[in-house]
Amino acid sequence: MGKKSGGPHPVSANNPCPFLRALVATGELADDREPLAKVAAVVAATARAGDGRPVLPRMAVYAIGSVANGLGPLSLADTQWHGLQLNALRGGPLDKKGVGSGLLDARGAIDAKEVSRLRGFAKEKTNDDGSSELGLGLPELRAYMDANFARAAGRRRSIDRALMIGEWPVLLNVMGKEGPGGRYLGLQDVIDLFKNRKFPERMNKRLRARS
Repeated sequence: MGKKSGGPHPVSANNPCPFLRALVATGELADDREPLAKVAAVVAATARAGDGRPVLPRMAVYAIGSVANGLGPLSLADTQWHGLQLNALRGGPLDKKGVGSGLLDARGAIDAKEVSRLRGFAKEKTNDDGSSELGLGLPELRAYMDANFARAAGRRRSIDRALMIGEWPVLLNVMGKEGPGGRYLGLQDVIDLFKNRKFPERMNKRLRARS
């Protein structure tokens, strides 16, 4: 793996997943159809570039991807036969439809007000090398998810809270850093992922070393 030649690849606004958006931007996945098996393999391989070589089981990623474009029989069959359509995920069954962080708007652009709000949940974290930065450990992420779910009262679904658990704790596992106080997500790493569609450079180095 590793970044393909040229600059960042364009990413459709109809792909609301920050992790997949980064994979499209780096050229690891296309901005249209990709076989489910390839999506699962690329996501799992990218996860292993995280600190401690986190494991995202391919079959779990495959299963999630198989329903991401729709739950109807025709949609399920289309995804199995023709692949996951990454530029048609918005509005699908796994899209929280605005019930969530709100960091990305419907155009795929980052919302500065929501970044400031996220910053309010971050706390000073110490890394293993002794340096410190703003970050979010599991307690901060739980508080953030609870607040996001609470503010969506009247338009949320019960599944939306479960979808949040499938996003933030997974990002913590994949992109988190180990510190004396436990694993945490660096705030700047989160901003770079959502705004610039970039993984942390320490992950990119490991990915380049494998290519």
